[in-house]
Parts: sequence; structure tokens; C-alpha cells
Amino acid sequence: MTGAEYIAAFLASKGIRHVFLMTGGAATFMIDAIGRRDDIDYVCMQHEQAAAMAADAVWRVNGTVGATMATSGPGATNLLTGIACSYFDSIPSLHITGQVNLRESRRLGSAAPRQVGFQETKIVEMARPVTKYAVQVHTPEDLRRELEVAYREATTGRMGPVLVDVPMDLQQAEMGAFSPLPSPPSLPPHEEELARIAATVTRALEGARRPLLYWGAGVGLAGVEREVEAWVRASGLPVVSSWAGATSIDHDLPGFCGTVGVYGNRGGNFLIQNCDALLVLGSRLDNRQRTGNPATFAPDARVIVLDVDAEELAKYAADGYVCEQLDFKHLPAVLRQVALPEANNAWLDHVGLMQERYVGKCRSTFAEANGSQSPYEAIRRINALVARDAVVVNDTGAAVCWAFQAFHRTGQALFTAGGNSPMGYALPAAIGAKLTAPERQVVCMTGDGGFQVNLQELQTAVHYGTDMTIIVMNNAGYGIIKQFQDAYLAGRHHATATGYSQPDFGRIAAAYGIDYHRIERPSDIRPEMLAPEGLRLLDIILDPRTPIEPKVEMGRPIHDQFPYLDDGEWAEGNAFNRHERRAGAPK
Repeated sequence: MTGAEYIAAFLASKGIRHVFLMTGGAATFMIDAIGRRDDIDYVCMQHEQAAAMAADAVWRVNGTVGATMATSGPGATNLLTGIACSYFDSIPSLHITGQVNLRESRRLGSAAPRQVGFQETKIVEMARPVTKYAVQVHTPEDLRRELEVAYREATTGRMGPVLVDVPMDLQQAEMGAFSPLPSPPSLPPHEEELARIAATVTRALEGARRPLLYWGAGVGLAGVEREVEAWVRASGLPVVSSWAGATSIDHDLPGFCGTVGVYGNRGGNFLIQNCDALLVLGSRLDNRQRTGNPATFAPDARVIVLDVDAEELAKYAADGYVCEQLDFKHLPAVLRQVALPEANNAWLDHVGLMQERYVGKCRSTFAEANGSQSPYEAIRRINALVARDAVVVNDTGAAVCWAFQAFHRTGQALFTAGGNSPMGYALPAAIGAKLTAPERQVVCMTGDGGFQVNLQELQTAVHYGTDMTIIVMNNAGYGIIKQFQDAYLAGRHHATATGYSQPDFGRIAAAYGIDYHRIERPSDIRPEMLAPEGLRLLDIILDPRTPIEPKVEMGRPIHDQFPYLDDGEWAEGNAFNRHERRAGAPK
């Protein structure tokens, strides 16, 4: 077989059923090889960025690697934003780019022109900062070996995207029969090492009276969420999560106190600030979780972090955290050996109060005061109508904040591209999710600004008969930035309201033949609008001034969020550690 045929056979052998792409000259041989097979198919997106975002969703939905193809030059560079989504969120994906013939490339000769072949671009060098592995192949044996190496890199350790750049003459080269190389054996850690890690955690927790568990994305990415959840239930530990962790934990778990951080649940944030021991499982604790001043995070707690990535652990050295590197496939074996301290009854009572008062209770005081539609009530209405195993794909900005603050996840896949967080992610990712899991209900949650970034993918959804409900949280502008401008730039809405505009989404939907509904109040959302079959657009009309509530403003710790609580309620939240309130907070 040719190199192109070998690539198609390799992808099919890994269980990859869809390759998301936009065609181009340097990728044509590879696309043709896929098109001639019955066990794999291509999906034509309208933009390569969207192809990479669709591929990113595949692992999040069913645990198989998503794949793309793109031509050289702009085709390859357009992938980078979507590749970065996978890199920062530890999502394995495989990106194969076409390249000019080796005989036409700038790698030959002593001169160093900017470009020799048409659309020749050094995509490997450009992709390396946002991939686990990126390589250009130069021989048939290179191609055979590097595909295996790249796939193994994508799916082991801290997972992530990889890129293999294939010149056109290698795509046409004779390869012989398909013969995958054997993977090197993976050696499990010694039982003594797992016992040592468990003993370290036990010592760090010893004597704690107010323990708290922090559930990060690593638990779900390793596929051990059910075992860890069973351990949490048996332990009685209260638990909070990151946004990325929220998709793999049952929010009905008795001790669950919501997501935490800048846009987190007030109750969960109070628990972080009042615990005396915090066990963090697979979270990188970025500045949307700890704020820009990590010294204010869990100030009275011993923080113990388990993570697969040694580089993430290294950044906590200055914070005095107890850190252990662990492949999370072995996390349940470690946790079963941890001796937990006994939480005192006062702490458990406080956890119960925080749950009762704050978890699931986000409300828009702005909407209540102005008689406008509350985004939280709209999302709760949607939440009540979706299936237990629905896939709910979120975009960015205010829309994703409202969703993660209000959505109560039981068995749904609830995700966004959290680390890179590009506008325009949700629509192509929802298409990728639906094609990957056609039997599941898919809901795309976006904002009006994000919707316009990849609006062209409506044609992809229509072309492939993609059943989904697209929900636009329409606040007529970039709401999260407007709120920032209100707080720090005296309400000057440059490039958010001034300079921003949108089309009539009803007419856009009509142009694509999509069912459209304008939603003025949550009760307008009827069950049939969330039916698994059909493609429709729900335009949720919000007051352009609707803020995210609650939110940590700059310079404040996570337990002092806007809108500010009165001193009495704030003090109740800090029942164990009487933190001083920072100057300037309203009384």
C-alpha cells in the first residue's frame, strides 16, 4: 500500500471512525485513501479550526482518539487553536497534515529561504508548544514508526494532542502491507510505591478535623471516576470540583458542594477557605481556581496534590504543598490504603449548611431587579428537560459561567475547552460529539459572540443531518468582558458593545433551514425543543447588562465574591477561620 493508504489503515486500526477535515492539495492523497475504505470516513468541516475542535470532543464523549487532516500552510496553521484546546485540557487527539514534496522543501540545500514549495510552512515547529509530540516524516519507515509513537504519546501519561506532518511524496511512497509495530510493555508501579504514596497522604491528613476533597479533571480522564466516587461515598468526605472535574462527578453525591473558583459556588469556596486539609486529585489549580494570588487559597489548610504531571507538581514547591506523582489508573488502589481522619460534627454540619444555602441556588439579582430573563432559570429549565446521558457542550464567556454555575450534572457529559477557552468552540465540538455518539442527545450551549466565530459550521450540521439543539445565551455582546469593563474601566464598552453587532439569528436559521425559537422567558422552553431528533436554534434573549453572579473581583480571595454578602452571612460562611474582610467590601 501507499503511505496514504497506510495512514488510513492505521487510523482505522485504532478504532477511529471519523476524520474531521477540510480538503487541500497536500492532503488529497490521504483523504482519497480514507474515502476508499468502509471502516473509516471523513467529515467535511467548513474550517480547519472547527475540525480540531470537533476532534477534541471525541475523547470527551466516548474515550476514543479524535483525528483531523489538513493541507499544508493555512490548512495546518488553522488547526492550532483547536489543537491548543486539547493540549491545555489533556485531551488526546491525532492531527495529520500534508506537506510539500521533500524534493521541493526548504530542508534541502544550504540556503534558508522563507518558503520553497507552494504553501510550505514549518508546522511542526509552530505546533510543538501546544502538542505533546510533533514530527515530520522523511522515509516510509519514519511514517510507520512515528504514527505509533505519536499515538502512544497522545494516550499515555498526561495525555494530549500530537501532530504528524507527511510530505506528499511520502503519501505516495510504497509501504508494503499494513503491519503495526508492537507497543512496548507498560510496567505497573510496584505495590510498595503505591503504598508509599498512600502513607504520605495519610500522614499529611493526620489530625485534620475539617478535611475536604478537591475533584479535578484527572479523575475522569483516567476513567476511574466510578471507583473514586464509591470511595468518596464510603468515606463521607465533603467534595468540591473544578469545572473540568464537574463532568465526571455525580452532583447528587451526598457531600458534593459545587464547583469552586472565581466563578464558583459560594458554599464550595467557603469550604476551601475554612478546611484544614485539602486533598486535590488531578487538578492544576489555575488562576481561575486559586485567583491571581494563590497565597489566599486554602490559607489554613495542608494541601496535598496528586497528579500525573511532574511539571504541574513542581509549580507548587514554593507553596509548601505535599505533592505526589501518580498515574491515575492506580488512584483507586492508593485511596483504598489512605487512612482518613474523622471529621468533627461541627464541620459536617457546616458543610450541610453550605450545601443548603448555596449549592444549586445561583440567581440573577440583576434580572430580579429589572424584570428581565434570568440566565440561571433558563439553564435550570434546560437542565430539567435533557436526558440523563445527554452531551452538553459549552462555549466560553458569560455563557459558560452561567452554565457551570447552574447546571446540575448527574450522568450527562458537561464540558468546555477550559484551558484555551476560545470563542466558537461549542458548535463544532457538538457536531463532533453527535457524530461520535449518534444515540445520545446533544445540546450546544453558546453565546451570541461565540456563536458567530464558527457560524459557518451550521452548514456542516445541516449537511450531515446532525440532530441537536443549539442554545444561544444572547446578551447582545461580549458579556464577560463588559462586566470587566464595568468593574475596572468605568463602563467604557469599547469593542464589546461599541463596535459589536449581530445578525438576526432567526433569518440566519431560516437560511440554513433550521427551526428557530425566540425565548423571552424560561417557560417558553418546551420539551419538544430539547427533543433528541431535529436541528433547532433557541435564542435566549437576555438584558445586555446581565452579569455573572457570583464572581471574584481582582484582588479578592475566592470566598469574597460579588455581589458582596453582608457581614453577618459572610461571617457565617467563615465559621471556622475568622478571616478579616478586605477593605472596600460593602457592608
